[in-house]
Amino acid sequence: MLPNTLETASFLDEEERTIAIARQCGVEHGTGNQEGAERFAWSEVRRAVMYPLTWLTAFAYFGLLSAIYSIGLFLPTIILKLGYTAHEAQLMSVPPYGVAACMTLVVAFVSDRLKVRGIMMLCTMPIAIIGYAVIANIGEGHNTVKYGMTIMMCTGVYSSVPPVLAWLSNNSAGHYKRATAAALQLAIANCGGILSVFLYPDVDGPNFKRGHSVIIGLLVVGWFL
Repeated sequence: MLPNTLETASFLDEEERTIAIARQCGVEHGTGNQEGAERFAWSEVRRAVMYPLTWLTAFAYFGLLSAIYSIGLFLPTIILKLGYTAHEAQLMSVPPYGVAACMTLVVAFVSDRLKVRGIMMLCTMPIAIIGYAVIANIGEGHNTVKYGMTIMMCTGVYSSVPPVLAWLSNNSAGHYKRATAAALQLAIANCGGILSVFLYPDVDGPNFKRGHSVIIGLLVVGWFL
């Protein structure tokens, strides 16, 4: 449903279209209007597949999504251990995501203002790594601390998502190369959801040390990538 170019954007009137095209032509960096005339070619697909940044960001994002999916698996267990009822536990699952949402907006804003992506991830991913490290090694009876660590984990992984997505898109010139690279990145990364399900079997509960340790490893590798 999205238009391919400004010229074909039906929601713009002629004056708006003229102004938008003039602004785009004034952009110093990027392919600008040239993408409007671009035609599909398998060479662009190959360029995306052979692009090192595609794979580096895809596997870094794989670690992040493995962590994101895992949080939903063990967070209810921690909250129930705090003594809340099922209904109260649902409500108490909100704060970690609420804090993460605010931090994600801040990171995205700062990343755009400073025009940096990777550096932002180098700062945000350790927050999640610390959270997982603590929760994996803390013993029984410290559920309040564990709950606090889930806030750090959510904050670290969710705020790292906008930079890793924008980083690849910003550095993939040409419409079809960028589209292919983004699709490949997402396809690889979302397999983390498959992995996380098998990392947290009920027999490992309520500590899930093995699952947490694997996620720590994935995040550390993602940080280096």
